[in-house]
Amino acid sequence: MSDSETEITVPRSFESPIGDAKFTNLNLYCKSFDDPVNIPTYANEFKISYPPTMESQIRKLRLSMETWREVILKANEVLLWKHQWHPTAMIGGCTVVFMLLWLLEPNILTVVSLVGLFITIADYILPTLVSSLFKTEVWTSEKQSQYEEICTNIILHKTKLELLISSYYRMKVTNSKLYFTLTIFGLSFLAWIGATINNLFLMYVLCVFMLLLPGMSHHGMLNKGSETLSKMFTDLIENAKSKVGQKKDQ
Repeated sequence: MSDSETEITVPRSFESPIGDAKFTNLNLYCKSFDDPVNIPTYANEFKISYPPTMESQIRKLRLSMETWREVILKANEVLLWKHQWHPTAMIGGCTVVFMLLWLLEPNILTVVSLVGLFITIADYILPTLVSSLFKTEVWTSEKQSQYEEICTNIILHKTKLELLISSYYRMKVTNSKLYFTLTIFGLSFLAWIGATINNLFLMYVLCVFMLLLPGMSHHGMLNKGSETLSKMFTDLIENAKSKVGQKKDQ
């Protein structure tokens, strides 16, 4: 190798919170330091490996929902708002269901029985219907990757929720005053909301919010909303501090 040619070997590896991810066999060649660097295609692709417990959970979930995979892909498209009319359809369907509940006024036992009956019939009929409508030959590698991604996201969100709950209960030992303060105020606020707003309307708002939550998160609306709220909260604090400062100066 001449003096004008330089070989740079850049081994790079890092650990992610959910497993080990490594870049290997990445060689960068350039004739001189002034020339642009051309990165050749390397054999080992970037891949994130999860802990064994999480891998087993993902595999178990993927196998258990195998007969529902076509329905899951369609439901995922609706929940993530692939088309503009999807959120409107979800709100409309939820509104029709709760409108029927409001008109018929069934008791809670009837509602629970009807929901269980619907789930049982769907679990018996839908797999056979889906297998007859969607042949195995139609299932492509792209659909398989989407299905695996959905299963992985479900387990990841489940793990995040478990970590959040465990950290909340751990606060009882690490910071008991904050734990009891948050618990008392939170339960009191929920009790006030339940006593003020109609139960059926409250359940309707909660169901609509849960249906729209995946789409809002996918399109970045939650991040924008949190940024707006944090900015408003910061402005309120700054205005309060400025008013207090002006009063002290007077």
